[in-house]
Amino acid sequence: MTLAAFGAIHLDTLADAQRAILRDTSTPARLTTRPGGVAANVARALARLSPPCALAGAVGRDSDGDVLLASLRAEGIDVSTVHRSDHPTGRYLALHDPDGGLAAAVVDGAITDALRPGDIDIAHPALAEADLWFIEANLPQPVLGQIAAAAGHRLLAADAVSIAKAPRLAEVLDRLDILFCNRLEGAALLGQRHAGPAPAPEDALAIASALVALGVGACLVSDGPAPLALATAGACLSLAVAPVAVRDVTGAGDALIAGTLAARARGWDIGDAARAGLAAARVTVQAQGAAPVTLTWDAVLGESAAAASPTA
Repeated sequence: MTLAAFGAIHLDTLADAQRAILRDTSTPARLTTRPGGVAANVARALARLSPPCALAGAVGRDSDGDVLLASLRAEGIDVSTVHRSDHPTGRYLALHDPDGGLAAAVVDGAITDALRPGDIDIAHPALAEADLWFIEANLPQPVLGQIAAAAGHRLLAADAVSIAKAPRLAEVLDRLDILFCNRLEGAALLGQRHAGPAPAPEDALAIASALVALGVGACLVSDGPAPLALATAGACLSLAVAPVAVRDVTGAGDALIAGTLAARARGWDIGDAARAGLAAARVTVQAQGAAPVTLTWDAVLGESAAAASPTA
């Protein structure tokens, strides 16, 4: 099964501080720059776990765009359908405390917000031949609708991205085979579509079940270190999140998505696929940055086995 990801492509700058980050003063840190954006990070992780993978989105006609495309190609990602825009390439800046926690982050995603139907060539073979499409709520609603309508027989997965952007998926819920969100994003999405009393925002499993009732095939609702809620039309599961020593939280959610989709591409059922996603996230947070070189399918299998063992 081949895969394609649609959405944000950014140039990320990550600042790893040597001491706790404080307001109104500078902090010594090590800065690194690498590809980022939800869709780009998912595609990068998928390229490590389940090649081949194509990526569709937009970068500018600037040097940052050139650098990004060259870097993504070098990672084995097909970027032949990436739109070159007159807008500047998207940028993301994250400030990490010494414990790996995210102290603050800002993003300039205007280039993705400016995408319009037709900017992405959905008929291009790199996309048309993929069996599974992944979309994310950084994309404008008209583009999400266009992609969902064109998905046809393919598996269609989506990420809600943020509380502010999750409602963009409201009109395509009944076309989604898999939806990833955290509990606050799920509650925001339900606020757009739920006809009756909404589940309590702290109840991840009820949120997942309510989204399935609106037409989603399978819904995975994360809640930090709390269990991952998984609901389908026939079952509800609460999957424990095994503790791990965190080095960098960057890309953990993207790795959860990529691990789950890579397992589904191998024919795993959604429950086992979600466990693989959790394992991929654990591998990722123990390394530096999204899609680290340590993220391999063998590492996911090893982490899954360790988490399932009685002594884990």
